[in-house]
Amino acid sequence: MSEQAQKLPRNALTNHDQKILHEGHRERVYEKLMYNGYSTMLDYEIVELILYLVFKRQDTKPIAKTLIKRFGTVDKILSASPQDLLSIEGVGKAAVHAIKIIDAVIKSSLQSKIIKRSIIECFDDVLKYCRTNMQNLTAEEFRILFLNGVREVIGDEVVRKGTIDSVEVCPREIVRQCIEKGAKGFILVHNHPSGDPTPSVNDVYVTKRIKEAADIFGIDLHDHIVIGDCKHVSFRTLGLIE
Repeated sequence: MSEQAQKLPRNALTNHDQKILHEGHRERVYEKLMYNGYSTMLDYEIVELILYLVFKRQDTKPIAKTLIKRFGTVDKILSASPQDLLSIEGVGKAAVHAIKIIDAVIKSSLQSKIIKRSIIECFDDVLKYCRTNMQNLTAEEFRILFLNGVREVIGDEVVRKGTIDSVEVCPREIVRQCIEKGAKGFILVHNHPSGDPTPSVNDVYVTKRIKEAADIFGIDLHDHIVIGDCKHVSFRTLGLIE
């Protein structure tokens, strides 16, 4: 960069000098990731890296900082709806596609870590997978993790989507899906958008009914996990499932 460009305010730089400045910044962000790892990076720098996939020359730092200011964290940006993302100035369909592709890659990677593994060995990975998929949702969602006879995870499925504070589930429907999947056991997972994972009276009642229905067919309800904001509750740990 020329000595004159260094002394000028940013908005007074020539297009050529701005290009050099942006490319230098990008290279520094790339090097920070390559040599120091993502844990050393600021949230907006990680968002910048995603935006680099779309914006080949443009300075993406202002958009990245706006996204962090609007949504708070990288994971909330990834889980935001396309409509909410498009409401941010400078974010178009291509940027939304890039964000959603990264989100899908992360979720697929986490899922691959739990499939065909014993729930005893991969319970922490199960929690990470469920949190990534569910903790930033704005409505309640009910998910089943299906287990085989040796308690390996053989699949998962969202069976119901509800409102901000409730989701209706049918015990017979839960058991039917387990039978269709050939599952010998299962784990129930649902989220509380309020952030507080404490089970409600209805949560406890419905879980009891589901367990009773499953017991008739010899299918084991291993646990019911409630996902909150960066925390969870296990029915088995609370003694609500024996």
